[in-house]
Amino acid sequence: MRHASVGAILALALTAAMAEASAMTDPPAPAGTVAYNEWPGRTFSQVLLNEPSQEERARILDRIVAKDYIQHNPLVPEGRQGLVDFIPIIYQAMPDSRFSLHDVLATEDRVVTRWTWTGTLTGPGFLGIEPRGQKVEFDVIDLWTVRDGQLYEHWDQFDWPRAFVQLGVQGLSQPFYDVAAKPYDR
Repeated sequence: MRHASVGAILALALTAAMAEASAMTDPPAPAGTVAYNEWPGRTFSQVLLNEPSQEERARILDRIVAKDYIQHNPLVPEGRQGLVDFIPIIYQAMPDSRFSLHDVLATEDRVVTRWTWTGTLTGPGFLGIEPRGQKVEFDVIDLWTVRDGQLYEHWDQFDWPRAFVQLGVQGLSQPFYDVAAKPYDR
């Protein structure tokens, strides 16, 4: 009995720690500082992307992303509203999506995050790929400029070779399969 209660206490502590790590916080420093600029990057990659509520995601985006956001990923529409509209597509295609943050690096006008996306394709086809329960685990790097305390301009790099192989995309050249077969080095 004692072991069961210790296990329950540890489970509760772990759940509380995970909730705290994924909760929206206030910036730790004034805008324009390195410490501040880490905050919107961390909030985007660790909190926003893992937030199940579309209403809460929109609230977070209002706080950390400029309305006239410049998006260099051609899959995502321009502006803050482009993100508001795009993120639900991820959860429709992969309802169990999780985003694990590994690194946040910032300067006085930029922030970079490196994270891993895991999920199972069960919903409407993602990128036109038919869902068959494919499991994915691939890495992403985001780079933003920060202007007036908000994420303003965005570039990203996805590990598409690994993702496409995991999603079952046919007709890829051999280097895609070779890259996807290599173990992760995080």
